[in-house]
Amino acid sequence: MGPAKRLGMATERRGLTISHKMRAVLKSLDPVVLNFAANLLAQEGIESVVFDTHSSVMDGSMGFLPRRLMVLDEDFAQADKLLRDALPEAM
Repeated sequence: MGPAKRLGMATERRGLTISHKMRAVLKSLDPVVLNFAANLLAQEGIESVVFDTHSSVMDGSMGFLPRRLMVLDEDFAQADKLLRDALPEAM
């Protein structure tokens, strides 16, 4: 059994499903920028998820690994435009 099949089975047991592809619309080390961006997207009805929040712990909590703000593929173009207009320095 491949890893994708095991992941699907593990998430189904927990009542979760992975059925949509996501893309990183923003990468940043600054949690304030990520929070602002996520709230901006939410106001426009675009759901987002921050990935890699705890990855720096694996790297000794040095903060070298950027966090990624992920959106669904179908929301990517709109999210990218919104964030480029609102946060050009972060893009």
